[in-house]
Amino acid sequence: MSTDLRTARQHQYSQIWLLQAGIVAFAFYVAFDRSYLQTMFDADQSYLSAIILLVFACASGHAAWFTLKTSSRIEEAQNAVRSGLDKGRRQAVNVPSDSLHLSAGDFVIRYIHDLAGETSNVGGSGNRQDDTSYMLEVYADRLRSPVDLGWYIVDILIRFGLIGTIIGFILILGALADGPIPTGDNIQALLITMSGGMGTALYTTLAGLVSATLLGVQYVVLSRSVERLIDLLIQIRNRTQHMEAA
Repeated sequence: MSTDLRTARQHQYSQIWLLQAGIVAFAFYVAFDRSYLQTMFDADQSYLSAIILLVFACASGHAAWFTLKTSSRIEEAQNAVRSGLDKGRRQAVNVPSDSLHLSAGDFVIRYIHDLAGETSNVGGSGNRQDDTSYMLEVYADRLRSPVDLGWYIVDILIRFGLIGTIIGFILILGALADGPIPTGDNIQALLITMSGGMGTALYTTLAGLVSATLLGVQYVVLSRSVERLIDLLIQIRNRTQHMEAA
């Protein structure tokens, strides 16, 4: 396998995110150019559509940051599994624990360092398999925490859209309650008054569902990259244990 192809496969998750982000950016440009966004903001009396888009933009940055970081860690872990595990283990063992903060970006080195400490520890539970499994769970939970936060934000966006729907219907009921009794002469004016609440209900629902769907795609990519990294950590643990037994 050529170096370029190997590098492309290592960073496929960040590339997928960039492709999706480019499509979303183009769609937003078209919506802005056609004044669709301005129409939505003007019709939404609750301002929830703007809040939803702001949360979507911030969460997209969050997904991008961790996707790029995870891709870098995947490359580091693949290099360790492919050729540098023994060297990396010696380097990790020789690094004092109190100086590891100086190389916080060396995720795999820190992981191998912790594994080396667990496999060489004769105390504790007395079971090396259990100790290393617990260490793996700790790292896996740490890696999955951004994904869990992302799915929570996706759920929040959907809830914002539903809240906007409720607010819109409240505005419609308010227009009916405060307005005159509908007759053939004032029905058009009454419908125009009600349209404000209907616009709020529809546009906030649309913004919430679309943004939640697009953000969900980003966190699916992040989730797959995290699971790939965890699989590599399992391989590193198994090889470390094999080296200890040899």
